[in-house]
Amino acid sequence: MYFAAAHVKLCIMKKLFALFMMLSAAPAAANRGMPVTDGMTRAGDILQFAIPLSALAYSAIIGDWRGVKQLSYSSGATFGATRVLKYTIDAPRPYQNKDAKGDSFPSGHTSIAFAGAGYWQMRYGWYVGAPMYAAASFVGYSRIHGRMHNWLDVGTGAALGIGFNMLFTSRYNNERTQLQVLPMNDGAMLRFDTKF
Repeated sequence: MYFAAAHVKLCIMKKLFALFMMLSAAPAAANRGMPVTDGMTRAGDILQFAIPLSALAYSAIIGDWRGVKQLSYSSGATFGATRVLKYTIDAPRPYQNKDAKGDSFPSGHTSIAFAGAGYWQMRYGWYVGAPMYAAASFVGYSRIHGRMHNWLDVGTGAALGIGFNMLFTSRYNNERTQLQVLPMNDGAMLRFDTKF
């Protein structure tokens, strides 16, 4: 059973890696103008923290302290690896000249957002993980839209966030507590059920 789960995780990672490599071949943000600051970029700034903080809050509310520890490990490792790569690779941002010093690679916003989304999915399942991955993908797109990163920066940040969760996060098995995301006509509803 454990081998089958590890094989499925490996297959998913291979597909995600192939997708990110394909996207990295796409042209980077072509306009070298100043960065864009608008509602989309501000929403990405907020969501990068909202996704992992919501995971932390949920795990604490249901008393999943093992999950809190796993989230701390995966998020800390993601943050550390992102910082090390940023300052060792020193890639310029899309709005900078090619010879300018920068800290574009990988996207920190995206790596933290995907660290939270990866935790949601791997700890509590796809029914809540899928919307969180969509939100994290929006964060990544907002960084490209804002001319702060290119596809390779965003794809690598996402891979870091997901990869460290594959290393540190295990599935939560508690039949007393359930979390569901239910579609509605004008949005979605988050449903939380627990038995005392």
